[in-house]
Amino acid sequence: MFLINVPITLVAIVAALVLMPESKGPWRKADPLGAVLSAVGMTALVWTIIELPHDTNVFAPLTIGVTSLIAFVLWELHTPSPMVPLGLFTARNFSGGSFALTLSQVANGGLMIVITQYLQFVLGYTPTEAGLAFLPMATGSLTANWFGATLGQTVANRSRVAIGLTLYAAAFGWMSTFSPDAGVLTVSAALLVLGCGGGLAVPAAIAALMDTVPPDQAGVGSALNDTVQQLGAALGVAALGSLVSGAFSAAMPAGSPTSIGDAVRMPALVGAARTAFTDAMSTTFVISAAAVLAAAVLALVVMRDEKTLVAV
Repeated sequence: MFLINVPITLVAIVAALVLMPESKGPWRKADPLGAVLSAVGMTALVWTIIELPHDTNVFAPLTIGVTSLIAFVLWELHTPSPMVPLGLFTARNFSGGSFALTLSQVANGGLMIVITQYLQFVLGYTPTEAGLAFLPMATGSLTANWFGATLGQTVANRSRVAIGLTLYAAAFGWMSTFSPDAGVLTVSAALLVLGCGGGLAVPAAIAALMDTVPPDQAGVGSALNDTVQQLGAALGVAALGSLVSGAFSAAMPAGSPTSIGDAVRMPALVGAARTAFTDAMSTTFVISAAAVLAAAVLALVVMRDEKTLVAV
């Protein structure tokens, strides 16, 4: 599973060296305190979200997480060389694009951890079949990305973000109706729509926020954009994964395994486990659809069509 990525990575390295032009920006002083505060805050926050369904005594990690993140923001506003230049968020396109990406990645993070279990443990796909089931999503994303780049000459980033996220939300709404015996065409079609929505929205949101950063400081903006997406994915895995786990456990008979993978290995629990997990997944995908729709509205309200550079 890990070794198969090595040749892919080598091709990517060669492509970067051959195809990508070199760029340079002004030297910036490191911000070790900001790095520590952000890492401690996010680790404690994610830990709290994951443990909450199983242990309500999470006051200590929650306090550490919130305190560290507040201290991080105060420090970034104070230090002359912040790791995260918060002034970027004064630009509506940067803040709107960032928050839209975060909410969409929250939904996407939950999708990946939930749908793979649904495909294997509920529908009975092998790991290879489950991987192949994501091909329509990848195809839709690539196609919409190309189409979005063509539309970029005539349709503003804000509109493309809103349209793409609406498609994204519609796909989550569709997947919330899946049954324990959904057919392969239904799953593939829903993932295709989801891929199209993400392929249209995400590049447009990135283009909008990067347009606010001066070219010589693009590295800072790009790094922050990537961090925002990773942050959303981590929160999505923690929050939506915990929601599915809690709902699944609550729907199963007392004393049953808390994992769908363990439950389906017990013949007496297979039917109940498949139904309980599908119901829990449906609830999660409804929440995901609402989060993505909120991101679409946020993009329309906050983002603007014009470009405004903000120095970092």
